[in-house]
Amino acid sequence: MELETRLVFIDTSAYENKNYQFGQHILGRLQELIEQEKIHLLVTDVTKSEIESHLKKKSVEAASKIKHITKDAMFLRNTSELDCYGIFTKVSSDEIYDLVHKKFLEFLAGRCVEIISVSSVDPNVVFNAYFHNLPPFDKESKKHEFPDAFALEAVRQISLGRGHAVYIVSSDGDMKSFCANENSFIHLESVDDLIDLIVRSDKAYEEPTKFADEVFELLQEKIKALALQALVDGEFNYENTEPFDDVIRSIDIDSVTIKKKTLQNVDAEWAEYSVEFDVTVIANYQFSDYDRSPWDPEDKQYLFVLNNESIIKHKETYTAHLMLTYDDGLKAKADIGELNFEESYFELTDNDAEILYFKELDVNGE
Repeated sequence: MELETRLVFIDTSAYENKNYQFGQHILGRLQELIEQEKIHLLVTDVTKSEIESHLKKKSVEAASKIKHITKDAMFLRNTSELDCYGIFTKVSSDEIYDLVHKKFLEFLAGRCVEIISVSSVDPNVVFNAYFHNLPPFDKESKKHEFPDAFALEAVRQISLGRGHAVYIVSSDGDMKSFCANENSFIHLESVDDLIDLIVRSDKAYEEPTKFADEVFELLQEKIKALALQALVDGEFNYENTEPFDDVIRSIDIDSVTIKKKTLQNVDAEWAEYSVEFDVTVIANYQFSDYDRSPWDPEDKQYLFVLNNESIIKHKETYTAHLMLTYDDGLKAKADIGELNFEESYFELTDNDAEILYFKELDVNGE
């Protein structure tokens, strides 16, 4: 696929999927490409405000969680020699926000980043779509789509006025529906897809890109094996519990396959990819069952807590940063420089899960 336009609009959802890591990792690479004038990024004032609101909210949540963790992990005050002792350094939500917001403003400061106002949007156009259930208002919770509707209409006006198509980068299904009805909008699912498209469309990278893909295919089994080992050694967390709740008894990695690769950067002797792995995980759980547990109304506490055991098969997708190296541009010297998953722990969800076994345990745990 060739790059069809250099105009790009990125929805809040796409930034959120990259954890708002401006200046780092994938968003850092995006910033490099913007500075190299490979694309012209459109950011609406509504989108900017929405992102700033999210950064503020996440800063408050992060500060609260740090406070909660330090209370629960008070015993670690005896281990000043360990790196984890740093959690006892007090940090406020304002300090967190100031740091991440500064990086966001630096991201917006590029000369190929254009802030556009939604003030020129005719509200009648947006409300007509709302009352007729047109994208992005064709799903439930329609009122939450008003910021997106105004942003998309502002971008559409820019597109029509300049006579150029625009890439709309978003994982939001409503935005995808909107793009399907707009000839000048081209939908992309993620920032990874955008970067892959930019790099592969650059003639200067044509031969290095082709060679890198060949090396990837050559090392594919080794890549999967390294990913499997990282998963086996990794920490897992179930989405419906707190991160430190000990409900997972054992983990078995049933299968690992490469779902998708997107090229992020390439040179004569190395290449960087973002790789999505489809992973099947068999998890053994033991949950507390308070509904079955006897409650003492006088003491206002449970006499004892019964547990349930379950084995669940989860199908998840995890993303990793991969660097391939090939000294002197030789396949014979090709190797994996690094493979690091994005998250510090792997989350297990109910999105695609199957209960293989379930048992209510008695007071003896049998």
